[in-house]
Amino acid sequence: MSFNRRNFLKGLGLIGLGASTPSYAKKFAEVKIDEFEFACPPYLQNLKDNSITVCSIFNKPCLAWVEVLDENNQVITKVYEVEDGMRNANAEVFKFKVPTKKGKIKYRVAAKEITKFEPYKIEYGKEIESEPLDITLPTLKQDSINCLILNDIHEDKDGYAYLYDKSKLAKKDLVFLNGDLFHYVTNQKDLTDKLLKPIGEKFASKTPFLMIRGNHETRGSFAREYKRYFDYPENKFYQAFRMGPIYWIILDSGEDKPDDHEVYGGTVDYDNYRLEQKEWLAKVLQSKERREAKHTLVITHIPFQHSDDWHGTKHNHQCFHELINNNDVDAVISGHTHKYSFHPPDQNHNYYVIIGGGPKAGNRTYVDISAAAKNLQISLNLDDGTIINRMTKG
Repeated sequence: MSFNRRNFLKGLGLIGLGASTPSYAKKFAEVKIDEFEFACPPYLQNLKDNSITVCSIFNKPCLAWVEVLDENNQVITKVYEVEDGMRNANAEVFKFKVPTKKGKIKYRVAAKEITKFEPYKIEYGKEIESEPLDITLPTLKQDSINCLILNDIHEDKDGYAYLYDKSKLAKKDLVFLNGDLFHYVTNQKDLTDKLLKPIGEKFASKTPFLMIRGNHETRGSFAREYKRYFDYPENKFYQAFRMGPIYWIILDSGEDKPDDHEVYGGTVDYDNYRLEQKEWLAKVLQSKERREAKHTLVITHIPFQHSDDWHGTKHNHQCFHELINNNDVDAVISGHTHKYSFHPPDQNHNYYVIIGGGPKAGNRTYVDISAAAKNLQISLNLDDGTIINRMTKG
């Protein structure tokens, strides 16, 4: 390809500035300096009975806090992220543990840019704040629950809002994003622009969500940075908790290829990681909290029934199937295959196997879950609203 100076200068923003002039002042005067702003709307994580984590990301280093408001938008208290006596500052990523009362909270996020951060002098610039948000959150022990599961969005940013609106649930208490939201992630902007902006603009500032890793979330140079941006209990991607009458078990299925595959370059150990989860799973299935729940659901990205015969699929089956089969689990809900399917219990598994579809229109799916007392309904739906199949219990 021949060198095109005009296109090169245009790319640098120098056309119209007199590229031949020796005045650097003129050139740099036209360079756009980004204003201090939110990189994405605030988003909610790690719901507890008396708190919620509010996360916020900015495009420049700053000092940030959450303002808890009264009905007239007057500040009741400010919440900072504090560790070892220091407020998180000169940073772009913040996670605030904000107290709630009976699931209710009105809040906004505020921040001021840090323009100088020296040992004995800190200077601030522009101050910004989000719109006030008045929300009612679910409580973990409430009698009923409605949840939405999306999977394999693969960077279709408009897909989140489209499928969220197609869902027949009148209210979503919690949203599960069941893996492969990206192709891969190489920087913070990938994370904000391809996920946190679209879901923040639709629901994530008002409804907590849980980001479950798929195999594509394990790829890219930024894959090891995810935990900075989400709030996982015990700092693990896998977890279990009671919410409503359902005991939820989240497994992290890892990669689909063997650990020694050349594409990983000796940087992964998912087999031992899945064995770690197997040991953990045996314990949580026998926990008092799980025994007191009316229903048990497992959510994991790679299905280990009615799927392929790749290493990750087979090893997930070896680690988890027998435990799940022997412990009265209602369903395992997955994605990964890009082929939606719905399988009632049979001779190979005594739990439902529900697999969501892929990212293309006509193959996209969403899973609606509603539970109250002994009643449980799980519906796998096509992106036009058609019900593919449904399980009902109670």
